[in-house]
Amino acid sequence: MRGLLPVLAVAVLVLSGSAHTDPFPKDYFQSPLEIPLLLSGGFAEMRSNHFHAGLDIKTEGRTGHRVRASADGWVSRINVSPTGYGNALYVNHPNGYQTVYAHLDRFSDDIQAYAKELQYGNESFDIQTFPEKDRFPVRQGDLIAWSGNTGGSGGPHLHFEIRDAATAEPLNPMLFGLPVIDSTAPRIFRVKIYAASTGSSVRLEDTRSGGWRRLGPGESAMIDVVASPSGLRFDRIGRIEASGPVGFGIQTHDYHDGSNNHLGPYRIRLDANLTTVFDMELQRFSFSDTRFLNAHVDYAEYQSSRRWVQRSHVLPGNRLPLYEAHNNGWVNVPSDGFTEMTYVVEDVAGNTSRLVFTIHGLDEEPAPAPRVDQDRWVDWRFPFTLATPDLAVRVPEGAVYDSFELDYAALPPGSQSLSARHRIHHSGEPIHSSVNVRIAADHIPPRLRSKVLLGRFDGEGNVSSAGGGWSAGNVAANVRSFGVYGIVADTTAPSIRPLNITRGASMRGRSNVALRVRDSLSGLALFEGRIDGEWRLFEYDAKNALFTHHFDERTAPGSHVLTIRAVDNKGNENRMEIPFSR
Repeated sequence: MRGLLPVLAVAVLVLSGSAHTDPFPKDYFQSPLEIPLLLSGGFAEMRSNHFHAGLDIKTEGRTGHRVRASADGWVSRINVSPTGYGNALYVNHPNGYQTVYAHLDRFSDDIQAYAKELQYGNESFDIQTFPEKDRFPVRQGDLIAWSGNTGGSGGPHLHFEIRDAATAEPLNPMLFGLPVIDSTAPRIFRVKIYAASTGSSVRLEDTRSGGWRRLGPGESAMIDVVASPSGLRFDRIGRIEASGPVGFGIQTHDYHDGSNNHLGPYRIRLDANLTTVFDMELQRFSFSDTRFLNAHVDYAEYQSSRRWVQRSHVLPGNRLPLYEAHNNGWVNVPSDGFTEMTYVVEDVAGNTSRLVFTIHGLDEEPAPAPRVDQDRWVDWRFPFTLATPDLAVRVPEGAVYDSFELDYAALPPGSQSLSARHRIHHSGEPIHSSVNVRIAADHIPPRLRSKVLLGRFDGEGNVSSAGGGWSAGNVAANVRSFGVYGIVADTTAPSIRPLNITRGASMRGRSNVALRVRDSLSGLALFEGRIDGEWRLFEYDAKNALFTHHFDERTAPGSHVLTIRAVDNKGNENRMEIPFSR
């Protein structure tokens, strides 16, 4: 990892700070599954607002595969959640590592009984517990769970991680010698070129039309990459000319044998005239830094095209300690010469792809910086406030990754808004930490004040909850994205729809009772199911709004009453009573 460790040594992601003599032992961990390892997701690949922390291992499209401990150790944490990792086990190992097994269908019998006892004791489906070290010791290969599709999983698979137990930082599992067959090189799909915001110009020659496209300060262009007998090359672009600093980004994915799923590359290097200007290697990261993904990628590009373009230049507010970058990755092309650029993309197995292209100097006066309204200028280093009679927006220092002129407009209310709607900049500009939005609400009648919240409107006028509530004549919330906001009210209780039970039904031949519970706006705050007044455990699948209770010895044969209560985040409540027999 050429030149990278000195950078990491002063940051949270420090390899030398680990207690491990060998940071990536190749013969310590075995596969957690008994089937060939085929991946649908890789380490540190791009996900919404975060880097993926492990490997997603395919389970042949079904749940129920045996999950085995990858090494000797003890179960140190048990999680049950309707979102995120769902049912998850954490196993600590004597050598200072921790393995994580997530989206599980169920745990081994002893762990499952322990978790269920806690759920009933707490009267809560969600639990997080840290058993004492000698409660659940495991040997390598012990059955600890069955694979599933719980939590935020988009389909049956096993999410598997290896972490540094001392820091909880995820490590790249592929560096530990897991049996994944990989002779397939990463693919480079596109390169994006950026003119710096001041003093830069770029010209691109189109080989089909013969015309030229010019980029001014702050503008960018995507260039397709195609394969040719002589190697990778740009499609339709015959010549690139530039003056002033230019930056680059790359759309690239890795693959491995037997799977067509897009995975993230391990290393991206960009050279200019054989000198490295940008180098990134993904061995580990910190969960506290994971949202900086939005600075690592071209966020606006992803919002508009769903393409993950990884920047090879570092935005000023990007604090990821993953890079070795000269001049933050920006390249100055001499006006009277040219610069040969080389992208090298590599996976853990050492398979590489290489793209070489030339940037010619453009001899012209530096392009002037665009004129800006200083009252709307957001400098990422300092706090910023926009205030109007009806709106206040407060951006803390470091809440954004770069400086820009805030674009704002007041819009008509529309059919669902109780106030004017406010377009606060553009959704393509990422926010790292929360921005406070406060809209005047003196006109809201007292009967609605407990029901109002901030709503976010999409391009079709649909509204989603941004949270918050009424206070001192305003409705305020902390938001994590720019866009169109207004005041909305939630006066509708959650809906409850029984799926396999009706009033007076006999449930003698059924093993469970299932219901679908949804809330239309503010979100479900509480769900409670009781039989004959006693709390019952309902498993919650949030992605499907599904609640399921599995009958056990607590419900004896005879007549019973199921009572369901659902409350949303604005206090709207729905109750339902269903007599049944077993």
